[in-house]
Amino acid sequence: MTSSAIVSTDAPPVLEVRDVKVHFGGVKAVDGISFDITPGRIFGILGPNGSGKSTLLAAFTRYVNLTDGTLRLAGQDYQRIRTADVARRGVARTFQTVRLLPGLTVRENIQLGADLSLNESARFATLRSSLRPRGAVSDAAVDHAVERTGLNGYEQLWPCELSSGLQRGVEIARAIATQPQLLLLDEPTAGMNHSERHEVSRLLRDLKGEGLTQLLVEHDVQMMLDTCDWLFAMNFGKLIAEGKPEDVVRQDQVRVAYLGKRWGQKNA
Repeated sequence: MTSSAIVSTDAPPVLEVRDVKVHFGGVKAVDGISFDITPGRIFGILGPNGSGKSTLLAAFTRYVNLTDGTLRLAGQDYQRIRTADVARRGVARTFQTVRLLPGLTVRENIQLGADLSLNESARFATLRSSLRPRGAVSDAAVDHAVERTGLNGYEQLWPCELSSGLQRGVEIARAIATQPQLLLLDEPTAGMNHSERHEVSRLLRDLKGEGLTQLLVEHDVQMMLDTCDWLFAMNFGKLIAEGKPEDVVRQDQVRVAYLGKRWGQKNA
């Protein structure tokens, strides 16, 4: 099942996923997934715990190896490149658990994302060096990421001084600072209250307005309805539905996966 025709555009897909499988022994975490991510939209992957959503994102960023299948980014196969090279090809991601470096300020954490021209050890060293070469870090990219995520005034604080919602914001800002062509977000509103979730949804829609293609994994169904243009539903490592978000969440197989009952069925 593919979605290459869902957007009326002649632009080629940003990401092509073809029969991707990730098996861990006898566990088929991802078992034959195929779809296209086309430019300038927000796509979502919905599914219960253990459905394979996060494993699929890990495959896209080369954190886990594919058992089988093909990944193409802007038309080029990339399923065998190093994890460190994925970001340099234009894919950024956030994680379920916030991963900020506690010994760096907010701005320095964001700078780590902006400077992809250095390897990781050199990138860390330049942040603490007064001799950091001009141009090693794109200050404009950092400034933009700080502004877009509302982190002005927090730049010199340490991660431990921030609320969980602000820490999530820093992680999103770090991803934005890489100036990606595709942003992957793994449960970006986990642990947030309603107001914070609304702000993240608004931010993602604003970024879409700037042309950024996004793929979002979330448990919050309302968040997906409010944010996404197109929704994929997974269960047991397979796609079970796709389409417009409001249509997908009404499908029986999706409701059974989430709620254990069909649309309109009352509890016994």
